[in-house]
Amino acid sequence: MQLHAASIGEAVPRENFDAVIQSVFESAVNLRLAGEDRLITLLISESYELPQGIRVTDKNFPLQSLIVDLHAASRGGILRFESSPLTVDLRGAPIWKCPIPELGADMGSPPVQKAWSIAWELLNLQQGLRKTDILADDLFQINTGSSLSRRMSKPVMGLVASTEQFDTDNAIRAAEKMIGLGPGVTPSGDDILIGFLAGLWSTAGQDQRQSLFIRSFGAELVQRARQTSEISRTYIFHAAQGQFSSSLSHLVESITAGDEVEEAAQTAMRVGHSSGMDSVTGLLIGLCVWNSALGGVLAAEDGGGIISKTALTPTLYPFGHTSQRERGNQDGA
Repeated sequence: MQLHAASIGEAVPRENFDAVIQSVFESAVNLRLAGEDRLITLLISESYELPQGIRVTDKNFPLQSLIVDLHAASRGGILRFESSPLTVDLRGAPIWKCPIPELGADMGSPPVQKAWSIAWELLNLQQGLRKTDILADDLFQINTGSSLSRRMSKPVMGLVASTEQFDTDNAIRAAEKMIGLGPGVTPSGDDILIGFLAGLWSTAGQDQRQSLFIRSFGAELVQRARQTSEISRTYIFHAAQGQFSSSLSHLVESITAGDEVEEAAQTAMRVGHSSGMDSVTGLLIGLCVWNSALGGVLAAEDGGGIISKTALTPTLYPFGHTSQRERGNQDGA
């Protein structure tokens, strides 16, 4: 059975390559490239793109017939699997490239700020309804929310504060506490970091200082990512290069345009069980880090003194936003 690839991510090798199947899911198969610590993904989807993805659209493509550790090879533009009749024709497939590094999102624009607020509000609402381990509002509160939120909040605040100051060393120290934190194939801490990088890349534009920080921070993060899962490492590797999924890039484009934000946010949040929501959490925080136009600084204290000085007002409450938890308390009063 042979299918034609509908699209190929920019990070998929153009030349011949060898690989071995690393994992098999209902609609995706991850292939470990020979001699490299990264994966490419064969996925079935009508529209979802990955920088490392080979996308096919036939839902009847029997991915489940493939097994872990089976060898695969691409020769002459045809991807074949050992002991399997399945092949994928890569020839002529359009190359998908993530547009995020070229966006230059202007977070000082009132329509963009409004769009951001809509996305943040919807994110917290959905996290509350689905009872996820992470509630975005809780990350900027001390000892609030689930056990995972409590463990994540201090590193997140430290990450934001350090990034605001272009302090790569302390940003990495904070990120190290998030890598691998949480359950699942891609832990929540990893997903937040990936989204955070997407937010930074989205706003950096031609700013050399910001771009230098992102590249330095990203390179260090890739090295630290060895302590997490192989799938997460792949996403972090691409995030450091400014390469993200189409769902995240479409959300940033919608926020930047101030149009169809709710639809784009819902699509991004539907990815995985909670990975999409965690990535969107990081994205929305990252979009605001260097947004000096919004102003507002909060020092969070935890008995032992100030633990983070971060732009909480632009990050969480830029336009009179009230947290889900605060609203619940007000409603119950």
